[in-house]
Amino acid sequence: MTEARYTSYCGLYCLDCIPSNRRLFNLARKLQGLLEGLQFEEYAKIRSSKNKIFVEYPKFSTILQEITRLECTDPCREGGGNPSCKVRECALDKRYDGCWECESWRSCELLAPLKKVHPHIEYHLGLIAKEGLENWSIKRENLYLELGQILSLDSLVFGTPEGKPFNPS
Repeated sequence: MTEARYTSYCGLYCLDCIPSNRRLFNLARKLQGLLEGLQFEEYAKIRSSKNKIFVEYPKFSTILQEITRLECTDPCREGGGNPSCKVRECALDKRYDGCWECESWRSCELLAPLKKVHPHIEYHLGLIAKEGLENWSIKRENLYLELGQILSLDSLVFGTPEGKPFNPS
C-alpha cells in the first residue's frame, strides 16, 4: 500500500515533491529557532552599517517563515497538497484511482498546467496504467526535470546520491 499511498491522482509521487521533503522543513525550522535564539535580527541591524545586505534580513526571515509553510504533511490521497485540486476532484467524482484510468488523460486540460512543470507526468500516467499502483514508482523519472542541476547540488549539500529523487526521511 505504500506506493499507492504516495501516488497522487495526477501521477506524481508525493515523496518526490519539495513540499514533502521533511529534511528541508526540519532544517528550516531549526535555522529559524537558532536565529531567533541568537537574536540575529538585532545582530543584522548592527552589521548592516558595514554590509548593506543585512538591511534585507527581515525579508530573509519572512521567506524562511514562508518556506516552512509550504510543508505538506499528508499525501494527496489523504488530503495533502492543494486543498482545491481540480485533478483530485475530477478523479474522485469519476470514482477513479487516478487519471491513468481516464480515456482522455492525454488531452486533459486539468493536467496541462502540471505538464509544464512536470514534463514526465504523461510517462508516469502510462507507467501506472501498465505497471499498477504498487509497482510503477521504481521506474519513474525525476519530478522536476529542469531542476536536474539543483538535484546534483542537493547531493553535495545533503548527501543525496546524484540523480536520485528527493528522499524526505
